[in-house]
Amino acid sequence: MRSIFASILGALLHAALAGAAPTASVVFVNGAVYSGDAARRWASAVVVRGERIAYVGDDRGAQAFVTGQTRVIDLHGRMVLPAFQDSHAHPQDAPNPATTLDLHGLVDRGQIEARIRDYAQAHPEATWILGDGWDESAFLPSGQPTRQLLDALVPDRPALLYDNAGHEAWANTRALEVAHVTAATPDPVNGRIEREDSGAPAGSLQEQAAMDLVAVHVPPMRAETMLANLTAALDQMTALGFAAVVDAMATPESARAYQTLDRRGQLTQRTHLCMEHKPERDDAAQLQFFKAQRAALQGRRLRADCVKLFLDGAYGSHTVVLLAPYVDDPKYGTGQLFIEPARLNRLVTALDAEGFQVHMHAQGDGAVRAGLDAIEAAHHANGPRDNRHTIAHLCLIDAADIARFRRLGVVANMSPLWSLGDPWETVFAPRLFGPERSQHIFQTRTLLAAGVTLAWGSDWPVTGVSPLDGLETATTRRYPGGRDLSGHEDQSFLPEERLNLEQAISGYTNAGAYLSHEEGLRGALVPGLAADLVVLDRNLFDSPPLAIHEAKVDLTMVAGQVVYTRPGEGSDTSAQRVGH
Repeated sequence: MRSIFASILGALLHAALAGAAPTASVVFVNGAVYSGDAARRWASAVVVRGERIAYVGDDRGAQAFVTGQTRVIDLHGRMVLPAFQDSHAHPQDAPNPATTLDLHGLVDRGQIEARIRDYAQAHPEATWILGDGWDESAFLPSGQPTRQLLDALVPDRPALLYDNAGHEAWANTRALEVAHVTAATPDPVNGRIEREDSGAPAGSLQEQAAMDLVAVHVPPMRAETMLANLTAALDQMTALGFAAVVDAMATPESARAYQTLDRRGQLTQRTHLCMEHKPERDDAAQLQFFKAQRAALQGRRLRADCVKLFLDGAYGSHTVVLLAPYVDDPKYGTGQLFIEPARLNRLVTALDAEGFQVHMHAQGDGAVRAGLDAIEAAHHANGPRDNRHTIAHLCLIDAADIARFRRLGVVANMSPLWSLGDPWETVFAPRLFGPERSQHIFQTRTLLAAGVTLAWGSDWPVTGVSPLDGLETATTRRYPGGRDLSGHEDQSFLPEERLNLEQAISGYTNAGAYLSHEEGLRGALVPGLAADLVVLDRNLFDSPPLAIHEAKVDLTMVAGQVVYTRPGEGSDTSAQRVGH
């Protein structure tokens, strides 16, 4: 990752010019302050003046900033570190229990069926039963539940339930009938209708193009419901210590909800929206739309200067694009790019020329190479720029492409909670990719060793959003706590790719700030930078690796304002107003 020293020097200058009076609004003392700054990693005190950090050092030095109006927080040894950024999340899709059927976390088929049935019975007023989060591993060997099974659970109205990867939907017969999806319906481009032997739709719809055949018939979500759902999701992120988020696929509707919160002064996170490119639409027209949205959505804590491109799909649908064929079924070949290479090169070049950051979904090594090729084509056409394009997920990367990330300035954007021995990596990956390729999945340490900037994105709600869970998994390559979902002790998955804790923290802090072009604003606890910080109930460096997930966020601060304090005895911040 590029050095942040230049931005730190600028921040120090800003602090020097901010005023001579050494007064502070909040002072943290007696803590384990991890600054994330290579020049000075550890301190015991942080001084906040307005929206900025004024001092990081020892307790004695902090006392010079205390006045009668200063709030002094005795940390009693607790940890302070830069607040977190999620660099690839979908908050608007996170299930709100008040409005949506939530199937996340269930891996037993009987539990999934019971929750669907109970929810449908509890909501007789719902014209459609909509939900999210079912796990394909509960329906092995195919991973594809049938419409007849869902008919038995929801017999009286349409039902459409998305899986926890967001690449497959499960529809009952009523939903398929409303959408007029029959044996005669052709597969859409970049999508597939799973079929029975007769050719009739079986109930599984692979990828967005196929899911949309039914989804377009779902009654649109009311604006107030969207706002409530988004607020609930962002509140959850604030409580987990996030001060910034990249929404990796903002719809026009969710963008309006973000804008409403921003205009009301209720948007806690520094939010960066990636607008979705749709391959079935004209690229030139979409580019004009993206430019208009970028101008319209600029706000206090809101930006929309990123465009999301899907290059391939997911494991379960055999839509991951590979350099060598699928092992389990030759009919899938190597998969097919969602945007053909020549068009992709032109598109990325055009977006790069207009100053957009390109955010690509690429899981297979074939898709990753196509993405890198497109960015290289943009470099040749436009010359060097600083748009900091990023490729997300990166399940497979060919060895020849590792060094290209650094050479092209591409940020590797990965989900630490994917880097463990779950069914996706221990059952699906070996079956699809073969034993050799499946031993080179999620090469986090390899990328860092090559000098690549690595930022963490949860892909929430595909997986959990907790950064503490993510830090633990990044350093152990195990389930949080070391036990899988069935309660059995697990093993480290490809342990040679484990990171140390400093490297893992960087992915949530200064690497995220760099991705968002904000390394001169935040990402480290340095005088002059924004006071975006989090207080934990313990020092993670003193915690056993398999207990990192047990840490609690006691306080989250964004731009000098405390936006979250954990309720209960454990969140005592010992705040007081004192004089000299």
